[in-house]
Amino acid sequence: MNKHKIVLIGASGFAGHHVMQELGSKDDVEVITLSRNDLSNIPVNTQNRIFNFTDIDSYNKLPLADHLVICLGSPLKLWELVYIKKSAIPEFIALDKDCVVNLAKSAKKIGIKKISIVSAVGADSKSLNTYLKTKGIVEDEIIAMNFETTNIFQPAHMCGRIDWEKAKNTYRFDVFVGEYVSILSKPFMMGKLKNFTGVDVEILAKSIARNIFNKNTGVQYFNYRNFKD
Repeated sequence: MNKHKIVLIGASGFAGHHVMQELGSKDDVEVITLSRNDLSNIPVNTQNRIFNFTDIDSYNKLPLADHLVICLGSPLKLWELVYIKKSAIPEFIALDKDCVVNLAKSAKKIGIKKISIVSAVGADSKSLNTYLKTKGIVEDEIIAMNFETTNIFQPAHMCGRIDWEKAKNTYRFDVFVGEYVSILSKPFMMGKLKNFTGVDVEILAKSIARNIFNKNTGVQYFNYRNFKD
């Protein structure tokens, strides 16, 4: 049986870890994760390779695969989604834009035909908000690369992080606030606000994993309304 080969970026992070575990349950998949450090709890069908994201030459060593999945992003505090200090913007741009775009360019260069990225609801390259503008620029640049398939996932708040932080012995008050604001606001998220509803990270991971195998081509957007489809 020919296995579907997937390169996953960001498996040490919140969303990427859950995507790795979801793909790990599939017998017809071979996953290569690229990470700065060793990973724990790696599924049987997964191998991790150490990758230096700050070394531009490393991008030339991207493994060939059927699909590239990028779940890379800075672990921002809740308020940084609204305002990022000027001193912190270069580091944010370096990871959330430059690394993602360079990975996509390298994938395109070596012949990877399909790509999935985790972006954000409201992403817009013309936004005045630094976070949303950066995510929008990344979307625009990757779409312009003309992959055979481009899957763009635009979640709002990703729920389930309290347990994730506890497992790492880290406790963030903003995570607690974000989780409960998301729960309390859910009944009011109707109409145009629906896509701003918080989504359980496991539902998001299942959607990413499932849509790796869809036969559609071109650019596809996924948000709260169709994560479960």
